[in-house]
Amino acid sequence: MAAAQPSVLATSAATLDLLRQWLSRMLTPQAMQWLDTEIACQRDQVDERRLGMALGIIPRKVGRTELSLSAGDSAAARGVRARWRPDLWSTDEAARVTILFATYRGDDETFAARVDRLCVTGELTEHVAYLKGFAIFPGAEKLYARAREAVRSSATPIFQAIACDNPYPYDHFDEAAWNQMVVKCVFNGLSIETMVGLTERRNRELVAMLRDLVSERHAAGRPLPEPVHRYIEGTLTAQ
Repeated sequence: MAAAQPSVLATSAATLDLLRQWLSRMLTPQAMQWLDTEIACQRDQVDERRLGMALGIIPRKVGRTELSLSAGDSAAARGVRARWRPDLWSTDEAARVTILFATYRGDDETFAARVDRLCVTGELTEHVAYLKGFAIFPGAEKLYARAREAVRSSATPIFQAIACDNPYPYDHFDEAAWNQMVVKCVFNGLSIETMVGLTERRNRELVAMLRDLVSERHAAGRPLPEPVHRYIEGTLTAQ
């Protein structure tokens, strides 16, 4: 199996360091010391058992607050991935993604298999954190099946983690998968304005599906939000 290009390894390391930098400003010295120890251990040699334990206790070790970022931080984030929104992440989510980055050795399949397994075995907040990480994880195309599974989930936080404020679907979903996700977002009463690339990926089939949904809701006396109508008309400006 071919190893990842040096640029991918360098980008992954730089992303880890960026996340760590942001966290270092928000965590207590004790919490940061713990996080650095876990990062160093995984960078030295991947320990799956220790990794699972660390990921599970992160909220207790680092707390859960909003990841406070400056304008400069947001610009740095866009340098990693256009329209990545870590300012909407929490500290425990950022810490979980940071430790996972420490396990990356250039083998996309191994890394993707690890992330996929953690999505299955982790509790809800863990799963949400990993899905948010899809925006920046290396070998993202190998996580496609797990992303599609998240779209089919009946758990709203799981669906939101992949569908809202996450550039992964815009980058990787085919038209059918994309359309299904948008319609489900509307059906579940979530804001379509949070969907990355919504206007760029507008297509006739999706518009027709939404028109049908509008008609069904209108007949049932349950109108849909104005942004849905503007999107159908082609006048909605989204992220």
